[in-house]
Amino acid sequence: MEVSNVNETFYVASYGKGDKRGVYIVRMDKETLHLELLQHILTPDFPSYMITTPHTLYLSYKNARSTNDGGGLGSFSIEGDQLVLNNNYSSSGRSYTHLCISDDHKYIFAANYHIGATAAYALDHGRIDHKIIAVRHTGLGPDLLKRQTGPHVHNVGFTPDGRFLYAVDLGADKIVMYRYQDGGKLVEDTEYTVNVQPGSGPRHLIFSQDGRYAYLSCEIANTVMVFKYVDGRLLMIQNVSTLPHHFKGFSAAAAIRMTSTGDHLFVSNRGHDSIAMYRVNKDNGKISLLYMVHCASEPRDFNILDDQYLIVGCQKENKLQVMTFDEENEKLLLSDQELEIPEPVCITFKKA
Repeated sequence: MEVSNVNETFYVASYGKGDKRGVYIVRMDKETLHLELLQHILTPDFPSYMITTPHTLYLSYKNARSTNDGGGLGSFSIEGDQLVLNNNYSSSGRSYTHLCISDDHKYIFAANYHIGATAAYALDHGRIDHKIIAVRHTGLGPDLLKRQTGPHVHNVGFTPDGRFLYAVDLGADKIVMYRYQDGGKLVEDTEYTVNVQPGSGPRHLIFSQDGRYAYLSCEIANTVMVFKYVDGRLLMIQNVSTLPHHFKGFSAAAAIRMTSTGDHLFVSNRGHDSIAMYRVNKDNGKISLLYMVHCASEPRDFNILDDQYLIVGCQKENKLQVMTFDEENEKLLLSDQELEIPEPVCITFKKA
């Protein structure tokens, strides 16, 4: 794939302490891999996740103050390399960890990790307008580190056919399937909700480009579950480790991404501190682990650019790192290019 533009601007959400928190706008030179900080935008609370449309960046806020005026959602207009605030919407102190948006851009949906709920909000020309509904989850799991003492919704998204909004619940070990109704209302269809292996701690779910398969990173079990998606049902066909067999320390799987070709899948490991790379068999959806590439501590998130670069956000070591990827020859390499960013937790690119 040819590099269409030498420079790429992208956004990094930061849990930096005090006035270091917020959104960092970064530019990368794709020839030299050099990273340059363009702007830091201080946000009212900790931005935990971000998504973009061609003209808007939406973000979720983690409430760090344990009061009723933090948390919520935010919206920025994308104007060149700048972000211009549309509005911040505080939601009674609710913290959100993940977002998705409807195809018509009328509604935004948020995962509330801390109380275990899925929320829907109305949008008005890129602004967060009002909350429509919040649905509380139920359930718990057997995790010994007490990450499953109650429901913890970590991820929301739409199934490829548009039939369901799914909500991945790390605390309750399930993928809740909601019927997406007019007005942004959500009604769970228990017939299609999936209970995964107890103690797995499912975190993030993505689908293949053709919509036939789904891939679930499991934070507690450190595995990737592979599902076949048939007539609205997720049927598990494979469960693969994200760690080498000899590793005995603590680790927690985090982000999961796939190349635009659909040929390769990546998962970040916090503890083992690596990016695991898998080859995807597009005929049957199954994956095979190729190898891991070590990085700095706690790679909470990463993103793939042009199927040629991985930008990795290493939260504990306060840095971004750049990996190069030769997909044809299946070579993933850590470069020497990095940039200091306080506690990076999410990386997102502009959408064309």
